[in-house]
Amino acid sequence: MLKLHTTRGLVLIISIFAMVAGCRDQADSAPPAPVKPLEMLSVDGVGPLNAKTPFNLHLLTDAFQAFNVTQQTNFVGGNQYPVITVSKDLKPVLTINPDAKHEKIFSVMVQDNLIGNQLGHPLGSKFSDIYAYGKTEKCAAGSEELSGKVLCYAPKAVNILYLFSGSWNGAKGQVPPKDVLANWNLESILWKPLPRK
Repeated sequence: MLKLHTTRGLVLIISIFAMVAGCRDQADSAPPAPVKPLEMLSVDGVGPLNAKTPFNLHLLTDAFQAFNVTQQTNFVGGNQYPVITVSKDLKPVLTINPDAKHEKIFSVMVQDNLIGNQLGHPLGSKFSDIYAYGKTEKCAAGSEELSGKVLCYAPKAVNILYLFSGSWNGAKGQVPPKDVLANWNLESILWKPLPRK
């Protein structure tokens, strides 16, 4: 089972993916078309964003001048919190979520290949192209709106999670067997700042 520092953290991550999943179309099974990334994702951050970046609409708008940056209010479990979306040509590229105090960035969801991945896995990649057989990182089944999807740690990265989608007729709330996951596609990537030491 996927272990995060708190149950609340896992619930928040799944809720964030659920909100975005409702706004996205189902990922195609065809390989991703080559796209020249405008920014890069790494364990240290996403483009100009890192663990020290404040959650501030004005500063994030300045950081992503080639994009449309908007803030909206979302609700999870009866609680409201702001979310900043970075879009290009009306297509969501990033969703930026705040920490509990709305001061720092809690997580960034990558939703488009305009954000490259230094780990080498573009959105649309097959599970089997990312993980060698028998070398899969820890994974967990999605729930609620993410039911039927799977979250896995990126290879050798403790602060990057991959969201996979695909077909399976197995039990809800279970991670499919590796031979089924092999053909699933990378739908989104979630980056979280590394804990401060």
